[in-house]
Amino acid sequence: MKWLSLLTNEWIKIFSRTRTWIFLAIPIVIIIGIAVYDKVTTDVEVNENWKQELTETIKADEKTLDEAKKNNDDEVYIEYLESTIKQNEYAIANDISPYETTAWQFMKDMSWLSIFIGLFVIVVASDIVSNEFAKGTIKMLLIRPYSRWKILLSKLVATLGFAFLMWLVVIIVTWLVGGLAYGFGGMDQSYLITAEDGQVKERLIVEYVFANIGVEFIELTTLVAMSFMISTLFMSNSVAIGVAMFTMFAGNIIVTLLAKKDWVIYTLFANMDLSVLIDGQNQMIKDLTLPFSISVLAVYTVVMLAITFTVFQKRDVKA
Repeated sequence: MKWLSLLTNEWIKIFSRTRTWIFLAIPIVIIIGIAVYDKVTTDVEVNENWKQELTETIKADEKTLDEAKKNNDDEVYIEYLESTIKQNEYAIANDISPYETTAWQFMKDMSWLSIFIGLFVIVVASDIVSNEFAKGTIKMLLIRPYSRWKILLSKLVATLGFAFLMWLVVIIVTWLVGGLAYGFGGMDQSYLITAEDGQVKERLIVEYVFANIGVEFIELTTLVAMSFMISTLFMSNSVAIGVAMFTMFAGNIIVTLLAKKDWVIYTLFANMDLSVLIDGQNQMIKDLTLPFSISVLAVYTVVMLAITFTVFQKRDVKA
């Protein structure tokens, strides 16, 4: 039970900082702002005549597709255009309006907010250990009657708790705002995907939302492990945050450049976007599957945590 006092202390440290509340407020403001903007600017006439609007969109996409093929543009982009055209044609033929918005559709559309959550989690996780060394408060922690691994574990659990709490807050607020703006129905609403055989299929939006919530928890756990390791390796909190941010963005750029290499599927950042694997659409790397990517992330997470605890156990603290 004494260990819980360590955990409680870490939570107090996290939530006593103004930036933590700013991090929680930013996505909430964005969610409310987008909902209000959409309600104000929505063209009711377009929604009522959505088939005509979609027909014009198909014609424009077909023209863009022809130009892309002539210019030998990227295959992923060409496949995306072909998929979009097929889905829009299917929507018209089966009377499925892509302009119908419900609370669940709103949640699906707002799933990109995980990018902000990831950035905020990086800042907190990268700072939680390195800040103790930068301020010299680590000495006060180490003289307490706790093993080093217990001290580090309390910081890890506190950071994971913050990450998951933030994501849950975003999920709940998105559902509430979407429900108030568009109604709380729509659990039977479907959306369209293009399967590997080229056929357009219908999926329930609610299934995607819950699947995305699950994979986002996995991504956040790996992200916390990476940032936590960097925080332990660097004694300067500003350097730790900078390195974590650079690693995140540089990793994505490198994966983009090396997407056609066979071995890229074993790299960390190639597997960090699990949401695109839920439906298997618009993937930059074709050989990835959801079970494979989850397994790769699990291995990286274990390795990064092993490095973190080993380094922290052996690190000398100057008096």
